[in-house]
Amino acid sequence: MQGLLEAPRNALVGDDVIALIQDSNSLVVGGGVELISMNLDVIADYTNDLQGGSVTRSAFADLHGSCALRLSTNLEWGTAIVRPYMVLSDDPKNPSISARFNLGAYFTSTPKRTVGLYPETFDVTGYDILHQLQDTVGDVYVALAGDSYLAIVEAILLDRGYTKYIIDQTSAATVLPSAKVWALDENIKWINVVNDLLAAIGYAGIWSDWNGYLRMHQYITPNQRSAEWLYTADEHTAMLGRDRSIVTDFYDAPNRWVAVRSNNVDDIPPEEGNGVFTYVNENVGPTSVDARGGRVITRYLNIDVADHASLVIAAQVSIDADLRLSTKYEVTTSPNPLHWHFDRMLVNDQDLGEYLEVMGTQWTLPLNGEDMSHEWSSVAIT
Repeated sequence: MQGLLEAPRNALVGDDVIALIQDSNSLVVGGGVELISMNLDVIADYTNDLQGGSVTRSAFADLHGSCALRLSTNLEWGTAIVRPYMVLSDDPKNPSISARFNLGAYFTSTPKRTVGLYPETFDVTGYDILHQLQDTVGDVYVALAGDSYLAIVEAILLDRGYTKYIIDQTSAATVLPSAKVWALDENIKWINVVNDLLAAIGYAGIWSDWNGYLRMHQYITPNQRSAEWLYTADEHTAMLGRDRSIVTDFYDAPNRWVAVRSNNVDDIPPEEGNGVFTYVNENVGPTSVDARGGRVITRYLNIDVADHASLVIAAQVSIDADLRLSTKYEVTTSPNPLHWHFDRMLVNDQDLGEYLEVMGTQWTLPLNGEDMSHEWSSVAIT
């Protein structure tokens, strides 16, 4: 989730921000939008031309973020980058607390133009600022043995025009043990190359934050992360809407994973603990071996990684995803613009479950203050 004490928060303390979102009896919601540069500098504010819209985030997609905006101004569509934001205040007449929440940076598409009105309106879709990595590589791309994984990633970002990014340097010294080649293929995009390199050293896939910075960091399993928000049915802090449903689909979900390092450079065949990693879910949740009466469903993973430790982490990414996808919760809440990328939450609701541990995988936030919709998945505590 977004940090409680981001710069636009008017120097509020964390408890004030939580209280504003969760406890205000007459919450006032305002939407705005800025035109920004690739360097994330503000060019102009077009809030007075914003007639509505929403922001959507889908954590499992290559391009996680999108927005739908209605504007009454004509921009350089296709190249213009916009950053919507939300402003919350606690009283419509005499606000004592207000805070702004940036909601990401987006390349604009060619809009639907409505004529015959004054002013004319433009219904435009915006795509995550990661969109510039969606271009096809268009040639054979080779990463050389001995080169740093993170140095290659950074060079790609700079070449694609990105200057604002945050890279966790923990694995800066890790280098390719052998050359890696991406063959000429119309389906290979720069984001595929970047995410392949990050996965090889146990990093999560690249994502963009609420301000538009690109983020790259080590992968942390969901059950090792602390909850960032508590949703409760308590009448004093209730944000959950009436629309709540549970979708369970785990018929073919695996409960045994075998990961093999595909770029093993040693002369000896890979073996368990050295190039092979096996994990069996014996008793956690409805897809476990015990819950299925001993039935084992195996998923095989061939992964190009720097070493065995990175193999384990890369396999854990797939394991966590498979465990999460078996049960989904579709809910609505009052507006919470703190939400962002793979948020970790606790839910205390008698209809869904007491202190249910969930991960946010998708949400849509209307800018006009209407309820936001969420898709959550359960977090298996292994």
